[in-house]
Amino acid sequence: MNEFTNSSDTEQTPNKQDKIYWHDAFFAALQLEFNDYIDALTFEDERQLSKEALAMDVLIIKKAADIEINKNIGKILKGHNIFEYKSEKDYLSVWDYNKVMGYAMIYSAFEEIAVDNITISFAVTPKPSKLFDYLENTRGFKVDEVHPGIYYVKGDTFPIQIIECKKLATEDNVFLKNLRSSLTQKDMEDVFNAYRKYGSLEKVSIYLNRVLDANKLIFEEVLAMSGAAVQDIISDFIKKNGMEDRIKEDKARDTALEMLRRGFALDEIADIVKMPLEWVKNLAK
Repeated sequence: MNEFTNSSDTEQTPNKQDKIYWHDAFFAALQLEFNDYIDALTFEDERQLSKEALAMDVLIIKKAADIEINKNIGKILKGHNIFEYKSEKDYLSVWDYNKVMGYAMIYSAFEEIAVDNITISFAVTPKPSKLFDYLENTRGFKVDEVHPGIYYVKGDTFPIQIIECKKLATEDNVFLKNLRSSLTQKDMEDVFNAYRKYGSLEKVSIYLNRVLDANKLIFEEVLAMSGAAVQDIISDFIKKNGMEDRIKEDKARDTALEMLRRGFALDEIADIVKMPLEWVKNLAK
């Protein structure tokens, strides 16, 4: 045995060796290796990737590999499918695209899911033309519109589709197509006609409440001008969701605001819209 060798070192097990915290030494070693360039480089130890916890918008997992999804937005699906949603005021940028690619890689590593069993889907309102240009002309990928409003990105690590929601066909994707605030009267009628089929599901109420909040004026037009069949559907939805008081207050608010703009007295407004004077005073503030 070498005179400088301690017997306890030779008997050290790999498990004990693994307990040594090498990170600090690694961080120091890198700075030493790049010492000649120390003024040109910034070193950050354990840099956090995000101020908030990293989270994917939606993850859809196929319960069995042999299940075939024939839905137009589901034909791409594999075992594990990440969906990222950008609202109508958000544009899908190159950095958003790269972020979700990173999420997919982290998910693959942490959950030990094979890369070829993961897909990524982006749902957007404005067409991301700059991103398409980047993917095709900078990255050398191919972007194909395989169905109206559904684009496949070919050549990247994961199978990827970008869904331009407003371009989707109503008969195929009424809910995604109308997930925005710029609905027409026909769009709103299409949504309520879909309610006829799915009205028993709690998810429909969640969806419709958000859409109605974003399209109050169009909803009022539909209430006033739609045919009897659609009005019956709307009435059923309003009753099931206890929305009578909310709709009454929304109408009263619109009327009161217009009267305030025209200079009507507060007590007169309260009398006409059938609301408490205090309610009108708070609205006037």
